[in-house]
Amino acid sequence: MIRVCLFGIVMPLVAIELLFLLGIYGMSRRDIDAKMTRELNKISESMDVLMTSMNVMSWLLMADGTVGQGLYSYFEEEDSVTKGNLLIYLQEQIGHYEVANPSIGNITYIFVPSGEGAPRKINQTSLAYGSLPLDEHILCHKQQVTYYGPHMSDSKVAKYPCLSLTRIYKEGIAHGDVYIYLESGFRYLETIIPSRVEEVNAIFRIEAQGGETQYSTDEEVFPLYKIPEASATGLWNLKKKYKMYELPKEGGWKLQLWVPMGEYYSHIRTLTLNFSLITLMVVGICIIISVQQWRGVYRPFVQFEEYLQLIAESDDVEAGIFRMDIREFDDQFALIEKMKNDIALLLTRIQQEEKRYNELEFKAVSGKMTPHFLHNTLDTLKWFAAEKQEREMVCFITSLNKLLLYNMSKIPETTLGSELEAVNNYIVLQEMKYDLDFHIEAGKYPQLLVADMPRFCLQPLVENAILHSGSDKVQVWIEVELLINGKIAILVKNTGKPLEPERIEAAKRLGKDVSIAGIGLPFVVRMLENRFGDNFEIKAMHMAGGINVVEIRIPFEMGKALESRGDEEDGERRHDKGVHSGG
Repeated sequence: MIRVCLFGIVMPLVAIELLFLLGIYGMSRRDIDAKMTRELNKISESMDVLMTSMNVMSWLLMADGTVGQGLYSYFEEEDSVTKGNLLIYLQEQIGHYEVANPSIGNITYIFVPSGEGAPRKINQTSLAYGSLPLDEHILCHKQQVTYYGPHMSDSKVAKYPCLSLTRIYKEGIAHGDVYIYLESGFRYLETIIPSRVEEVNAIFRIEAQGGETQYSTDEEVFPLYKIPEASATGLWNLKKKYKMYELPKEGGWKLQLWVPMGEYYSHIRTLTLNFSLITLMVVGICIIISVQQWRGVYRPFVQFEEYLQLIAESDDVEAGIFRMDIREFDDQFALIEKMKNDIALLLTRIQQEEKRYNELEFKAVSGKMTPHFLHNTLDTLKWFAAEKQEREMVCFITSLNKLLLYNMSKIPETTLGSELEAVNNYIVLQEMKYDLDFHIEAGKYPQLLVADMPRFCLQPLVENAILHSGSDKVQVWIEVELLINGKIAILVKNTGKPLEPERIEAAKRLGKDVSIAGIGLPFVVRMLENRFGDNFEIKAMHMAGGINVVEIRIPFEMGKALESRGDEEDGERRHDKGVHSGG
């Protein structure tokens, strides 16, 4: 038992937990790395926007047709009054720029005289003192401008860290050069640069293009305006103590985050431990549930084994089983009892179905006996008429007998040839009553006569052609054709009263019979649908010359009807043999 628990449960769970911890450890490292990278990208994007705005503003101050041109006119103008008015105009325009761009402030034009003279600002309304930043504040040179900082603002009003920019407006004017100077807005840079990175106490550092520290949240580790640990050994020691994340920028300067190794791994361990505790709780709950389920299965089996031993030693097995009082066994016995009842009910149903089948079979045999005796009677009449030398009566009875045998057959399939032969027998009967001119044009393809055909389809059409002709002399004929698409066309034609195609189409569509005898077009359509599905056509038309046509198109199929016809002919031969021997 202990070995099973140790090797079957504990050790696999410990191995799974160790693998899970390794995965969580790697995931935690990737999480903190991604967090530091996102922080750097956020700062970088904000500083890029600020520096681009400052660059665009300095370009406008130099090239704009208002301020730039006004300043150019100011230097060229010799009249003091006009020069004063130009200066007032420049100051007003610069004020408008500062109000419209809150991220930029202290816009100043500074005149730097040749030699050792001190710089002085041209627009005196500027809040800046008018001095140029120190060289140690240089961040980078980019796009004909020089960026400085972060450094303390040159403002007279307040001191706050800022980025600044200088661009030469005009060189070589009388006695010196003119620079455009501007800074980031009031405390605007503080919203971009973090004072500290939460959770890991990372040090944020901005490195100038020369490698010096321009900004640092910990000046003890990274003193300002100095290259940190200039020797390779010193830099290596720093990288042993800190995990560095760096983002190089255009112009050679860099943004860096230095995370203390202790904080870095402590954060990873904290994340890993939190995930581990959660997984251990889940695994523990699963173990408890599994143990409870195992006990719930193990105890009944132990009890079951004990009862089996008692039953094996007892003579009354059934009583012993009921004494076991195991719910699972009770359910199984109830299921077996239900199965027994279902089987008994099924046997009863089978017996009832067998009885019903025997009754139907008896009815079918009785149904077959009726045409059998009818055929015997007609056959007796035929022999009687033959003895009296009544040839027309013999022909009539023979045709009637064949037609009845054909139409009363229980086999629904036949061949086109058999169907045409049945129509011929029907015409022999009708000639006793009508003056008929009937013939069949089977065409030049006798193979068509073995095509499959539903039984009793052509006789209703021929009957309607005779009864609807409306004349004493009736001409009816049938044509059989092979179409190009491989189908067989059967055309029943007659002369006389024109038929109504619309009425026939309605009868075909709505199932309304239009025949006099009561078995007409809907019956034929239903028989064709049962045999061919949708693969047939039937239509009626009145052609020139007073000829009515009902056309049936069916696929050329053969095989099924031939087998049925062979069985039917064998039955007829056996039937005829019995009749003759009986006669």
